Amino acid sequence: MNKKAAAIALATTLSLGLSACGNVKDAVGYTKESPDEFAVYKRAPLSLPPEYSLRPPAPGSSRPDTVSPKTRAQEALLGSKSASATQGKVSMGEQALLRKTGALDADPNIRQIVNRETSIYIEESKSFTDDLMFWQKKPEPGTVVDATKETQRIRENQALGKDVTEGEVPIVKKERRALFEGLFD
Repeated sequence: MNKKAAAIALATTLSLGLSACGNVKDAVGYTKESPDEFAVYKRAPLSLPPEYSLRPPAPGSSRPDTVSPKTRAQEALLGSKSASATQGKVSMGEQALLRKTGALDADPNIRQIVNRETSIYIEESKSFTDDLMFWQKKPEPGTVVDATKETQRIRENQALGKDVTEGEVPIVKKERRALFEGLFD
């Protein structure tokens, strides 16, 4: 037992002594090394060389940047001013490709058609979301008549010779449920 206790005491002393040593701390990763503030340098800001072909507009001339977004989109897609203007400039192969794909006969109301067709899916997802959010069963519309009491009332009216519609109809009154009642049923 003395040898065990001595070994434990020696191991504890060694570990405490080594943890105080700076080289061991560095090797184990106990020290924090922050960057040297003086070794950090700034990079030069990025700059674009001047474009010599761009000149300021002459006073009174039309501004070159008054292009509509639709025209910009057509230029980006077709690579020129517009689809109708480039019809004569398009090669016969490109015209054949456009004709085969139906691009020349595109329906201008396609957005409305797509919206109409996808509205079905939107309604389905709304009902699923409503089922998740409003998980409690919805009460059936109308009033619920107590069948046994109503039968008894009708028989009494017939026995007395009164009209069947005479008297008050017995209605089942629902009890008000707590907020989380039926959650774990």
